[in-house]
Amino acid sequence: MAAIRHDRGKAIARPSLDDIFSGPDEFGLLDVAAKRIGSHAPLEETNFEAINAFVDQHQRVPNDHGDLSEKLLARRLATYVANTRLRDALRPYDRHGLLSGQADAPGKSEQEPPQALPPAPSPDEPVVEAPAAVAAAENITSLDDIFASADFGELDQGDHGIFDIQHVPVVSDRETPDEIAQRRICEDFYEFEHIFRDLHEGLKTGTVQTVRFQQSSQVEEGDAFILEGVLCLIDKIGEHRLDSTGRYDPRLRVIFENGTESNHLLQSLAKRLFADETGRRIIREADSVVDAFNNISHRDKRAGQIYFVTTLSENPQLKAIPNLLKIGYTEQTVEERTKNAVRDVAFLEAPIRILACVECYNMNPNKFETLIHGFLHSQRLNITLNSRDGKTYRPREWFSVPLDTAREVVRRIIDGSIVQYRMDNTTNRLVKKVGA
Repeated sequence: MAAIRHDRGKAIARPSLDDIFSGPDEFGLLDVAAKRIGSHAPLEETNFEAINAFVDQHQRVPNDHGDLSEKLLARRLATYVANTRLRDALRPYDRHGLLSGQADAPGKSEQEPPQALPPAPSPDEPVVEAPAAVAAAENITSLDDIFASADFGELDQGDHGIFDIQHVPVVSDRETPDEIAQRRICEDFYEFEHIFRDLHEGLKTGTVQTVRFQQSSQVEEGDAFILEGVLCLIDKIGEHRLDSTGRYDPRLRVIFENGTESNHLLQSLAKRLFADETGRRIIREADSVVDAFNNISHRDKRAGQIYFVTTLSENPQLKAIPNLLKIGYTEQTVEERTKNAVRDVAFLEAPIRILACVECYNMNPNKFETLIHGFLHSQRLNITLNSRDGKTYRPREWFSVPLDTAREVVRRIIDGSIVQYRMDNTTNRLVKKVGA
């Protein structure tokens, strides 16, 4: 390939880059306007634009002798000038030349030179940290910061006499509660689920009644209330204590139907119930008095009834059997269970007479019934009868045993002493085992 030959004369005639940049800018290529800051710009760019806006409005650089907002802008500008990193980042937005060390505010007269700013350090110099006052100004982000600042403390805040209490008694010995009531998960909520289920059912059917809570109402263990639309139950009442006014104010264990519990003070709970327009007390049933006398609390879960009935049948085969009893179990009441006895082979399709019943709590009633029947297996009725529809059946829950013996068997199964006794099949009585 042949070598390229350059014309030395033409090369000398071409202008250099220095000639180009020092010549006239016919097309305005070097007139570059400062960037405008967008709405989602970083905090430093937004703050710098506030300084530009101040210069646009007042035609001067903010200084340290103006109001609080102008002082903040002046100190912020000083920080940007002193910090090399910030100065370089903000230079594209410096449309007034504020970061160059000499402000060029628009509209300045030639007689009033623009306010001089600290000269910008060279890139080789170490970064100068902002003074403490500038750092403090940067941390002002709320009215509380302004009120707590030293500058605000220098202001004349006028007469403070309006804060002097003259005609209102000052309460200085207000009682501090020993513990603040807290809601937390109720770990043994399973023990109370049946109570809330029964209350909801009673409220739905109308068998459970409510009344407006009165401020002077007494509260006892087992009482239930409706607080802000939520059922709650007083499980335990703590040790006796009085509040600062001498009122009875023990701490309570309150169980809520949503599976939480709290430890409200009595007066605090009463105040909330009284203030709540929907606050209600659930009226105790009359049976609760009997339950309390028998040491049955709200924690005791009713399982059902073990009942003892005898037949009024005119069947000669049945009338010949002495002490004929049916021992059965029902989750209902015995009256509800036996109302159709004349059509039920379980009751020998004949009228019956209720002799006794035992309420069962906190036990498996089916297992309990099985234990009774097993202990009295020798006294079980062993006959075959014909039903009204012509079918035959063998009664399984009927026994030939005295009522007092049957009731003693139940009582001893409950207290666990039944293991020390056996049935005497001759007398149909319980006798104590030898060596027991």
